[in-house]
Amino acid sequence: MQAYVEEMTASGSFVHQMATGTLERAKYVRYLAQDAHFLFHFNRAYAAALIKADTVDEQRVYHELIGGVLDELKLHRGACERWGVSETQERDVHPAAQAYIDFLQELRRGDIRELVAGMVPCMRLYATIGRRFLREDPTIDVKSSPYHEWFEAYGGEEMESLARRLETLLPAVVYGPVAAAYVRAARLERDFFAAHA
Repeated sequence: MQAYVEEMTASGSFVHQMATGTLERAKYVRYLAQDAHFLFHFNRAYAAALIKADTVDEQRVYHELIGGVLDELKLHRGACERWGVSETQERDVHPAAQAYIDFLQELRRGDIRELVAGMVPCMRLYATIGRRFLREDPTIDVKSSPYHEWFEAYGGEEMESLARRLETLLPAVVYGPVAAAYVRAARLERDFFAAHA
C-alpha cells in the first residue's frame, strides 16, 4: 500500500497538484463528476456486503460505512454545485472510473471477503493521502489551495475511523483471491487518480 501512496502523492501527481493548488480547474471538475458517480456504486457494494454479512455486528459496521458514504455524497453534491459540475458530466463516465465500478460489480456477486478486500484500498488510500497533506507535510500549505476541502474531508479523523472499521472486516491472513482483489483495487484506485492528472 505504501508504494501506491508514494506514487499517488509524488510531485506532479494529481493529488500533489491539488495540494499545491496547481491543478487546472477543469481537471478537478472532471474528477469531481467521476468521483460522485463512483461513490454511488461504491455504496452499492457496501449494501451488497451488508446483505452478505454473517453477523449482526458485521451488519452494524456496514450500516455505519453506508452512512459514511451517504454523508460523503452530500459533501460531494455541495462541492459539485460550487464547482459547476453538471449531471451530464456525471453520466459521462471515464474508463478508469468504469473499470473500478465494473470490478466492484463483479465482486458483489462473489465472496464477501473478496468484496471487502476490493473496497479497503479506496478507503485506506483516501484517508492516508488526505492525512499526509493535511497533517504530515509541513512543506505544503494545503489550506491555501482552492481544493483544500478535499483534504479536510479525507484527511480527518472520521475518514480514518471509517477506513479502520472496514479494515477490521478483512480476514486475519489475506492470501489467494482475497489478496488479488486487494491488489487489483489498489491499482484501479491509482489509475483512477492518474487519469485526471
